[in-house]
Amino acid sequence: MSGILYLMTFGLLFGAEVLYIRLAIRFRIIDQPNERSSHTRPTVRGGGIVFWLAACLAFVYQGFVRPFFFAGLTLVALISFLDDRFSLPRRYRFLVQLLSIGLLFRELQLEQVVGLWWIPGLVIGACGILNAYNFMDGINGITAFYSLVAGSTLLYINQLVEPFTEPLWAFFFVISLLVFTFFNARRKARCFAGDVGSISAGFIILFLLAGLLLKSGTLTYGLLLAVYGVDSGLTILHRLWLRENIFRPHKLHLFQLLVHRWQWSHLRVSAAYAGMQLVVNGAVLWLVQQKGAVQAMGSLGIVLILMAGYGWLKNRLLNQKPQTKPVAADAI
Repeated sequence: MSGILYLMTFGLLFGAEVLYIRLAIRFRIIDQPNERSSHTRPTVRGGGIVFWLAACLAFVYQGFVRPFFFAGLTLVALISFLDDRFSLPRRYRFLVQLLSIGLLFRELQLEQVVGLWWIPGLVIGACGILNAYNFMDGINGITAFYSLVAGSTLLYINQLVEPFTEPLWAFFFVISLLVFTFFNARRKARCFAGDVGSISAGFIILFLLAGLLLKSGTLTYGLLLAVYGVDSGLTILHRLWLRENIFRPHKLHLFQLLVHRWQWSHLRVSAAYAGMQLVVNGAVLWLVQQKGAVQAMGSLGIVLILMAGYGWLKNRLLNQKPQTKPVAADAI
């Protein structure tokens, strides 16, 4: 029965994506390239709405469990979709994101674990993680591949290592990622995730990861987002050092430099990020079986290696003149 359910879900989500792309073309929900873009042709925006739809199906099929989480996801997906359409003021998006994270934490009953005094700071921190996940959505396939690695790892842990939530949240999310990958991870993407997609994916992964951390009490699981975390964190520090507005679009992420300085294809860079996170996840699954100093030192070692590799490679890229041949038109 499960196999039939998953096939039906895949078919439904695939059909919904096709329908959305047609409607988006009709109503001009299009991402136009500009001087800061990595793409060169107008492309449908908001294809990541399929992630919210997958969560909606899981919510209904499982008997409306986790209502606060789904309410938070719906709010953050709605404000992100509106922002894709109309470019809303940042303060509106931020306030809705704070409310949505609050609902997520209420679902997980986090206040009973850490106490009410810690909740405001954790909400702001989680909102930062959510936006960092959104900022990393800049080339074809990166959200699709990276989220597939993160979502599949969390699904594996939930099924075979340490159950921490109802299974269909992760199963349906991974199915929706496969659908989106078909349309996005190609030389000329049929659609982009848009803010509605990257924010929704980040919110779902945050929900799954927070549930795992609370159930296991093992902070090492936080490294399941280490590659994005190191790139986002060090890029923000770099931009602060340059006295730039960190909320404005830019091309200083390592993946952007690989595309524009070394002329790597979008899919090659996206696969490299996902592959690196997959290697880290394998190390994490080994480390959580260890105890005490081995786990702590191993976790610290992973972070330091990623930071050193990031710094070395980015320094090479920034000190090298951009290549003159045109970037391949693998529009995001």
